[in-house]
Amino acid sequence: MKLVNHGISIELMDTVEKLTKENYKKRMEQRFKEMVASKGLEFAQSEINDLDWESTFFLRHLPNSNISEIPDLDDDYRKTMKEFAVELEKLAELLLDLLCENLGLEKGYLKKVFYGSKGPNFGTKVSNYPPCPKPEL
Repeated sequence: MKLVNHGISIELMDTVEKLTKENYKKRMEQRFKEMVASKGLEFAQSEINDLDWESTFFLRHLPNSNISEIPDLDDDYRKTMKEFAVELEKLAELLLDLLCENLGLEKGYLKKVFYGSKGPNFGTKVSNYPPCPKPEL
């Protein structure tokens, strides 16, 4: 599914993408290569039939953010991802209200149902897909 006309600015989305790629290049690419080298592609193939070739980390936004605990993130990246999270939360609430409308439920019903005792759980999985040196595996 692709969501268009969602209200998050193209500039913000471009900045998130640019900073994510820069963060990967500066901080994660070498670690990812070392992990692959230490485990070996053949080992990975024998253990996992459908290997996802990705380097990821998870930013938790709500109920408590972990963005300050993630090592090696530049201040610009932290700031941008906080701004992005605010926009994503607004979008998620809008989508929940549209679902309510389509299901004949009162506005805000789904948000209340999924709110939880500590508030909503919400985060962003940040993924990079580096080129695989042996794509046949």
